[in-house]
Amino acid sequence: MHVKEFSRPDEFLGQVKEFLIKQEEINNLPLGILMSLTAVPPFLAYVTERGQISLVMVMTTGHLVLAGHEGDWQQAIEVAAAYLSHRNLPLSGVIGPPGPAQHFAQLWQPQQSKVAMEQGIYRLDAVNAVHLSPGRLRLAQRKDQDLLSSWIEDFCREALTPISPKHGREIAATAIAHKAFYLWEDKEVVSMVKKTRPTFNGIALNQVFTPKAFRNRGYATSCVTSLCSLLLAEYKFCCLYTDLANPTSNEIYRNIGFRPVAESVSINFS
Repeated sequence: MHVKEFSRPDEFLGQVKEFLIKQEEINNLPLGILMSLTAVPPFLAYVTERGQISLVMVMTTGHLVLAGHEGDWQQAIEVAAAYLSHRNLPLSGVIGPPGPAQHFAQLWQPQQSKVAMEQGIYRLDAVNAVHLSPGRLRLAQRKDQDLLSSWIEDFCREALTPISPKHGREIAATAIAHKAFYLWEDKEVVSMVKKTRPTFNGIALNQVFTPKAFRNRGYATSCVTSLCSLLLAEYKFCCLYTDLANPTSNEIYRNIGFRPVAESVSINFS
């Protein structure tokens, strides 16, 4: 086995497309990152065995994203970890299928790695007939930026890692400019969802959030269902990641028509 590293995202995507698209919904994260890159990332590489790709690695932030099919991945992970150690790249964590990601973490930082989230990857091909709450779906506009900024902060604080108000404003402004955020409005705005990471045949959803004052009224279900109905007119499927420790959100997505297709884990290095 050996590692081949690339500096050009377009060249790298051309090499790994066939490998990743075999499980496009499962590999939506690395595919979506590669297809939306506007600058050269710090690290793109794959591991090959006898000329065949066995592991893909993408890193645009401090977290290394791993993608590989089921099978004999252990040696590929060991080769990858040795190569990265030689490259002396700073890693803040790893994301990928549980087995490979956990094995990598044990090799990289066995005493200082911590599971940040166990995730489910879901795919939707058709929307179920679900009851919609009063209101309507609409695209977020510039006038919504202050509200979205606040909600993005709240979402990150509850579900991910806290961010600064400045970072929240930057995310909101960029997403509004790219027409990515959608809102459910019932006399006032009550829920949000973002479309992200389009791939060849699908698109992902994330940052689904309803403030506590508006929860348990079906607004998130209505918001996600309505956006998926729009997206499925353009894409073959929608996909998303869930926190497996949150049974409420997982049930909501199953009711809409999402089905689990794989699991992933996000591990932080301290």
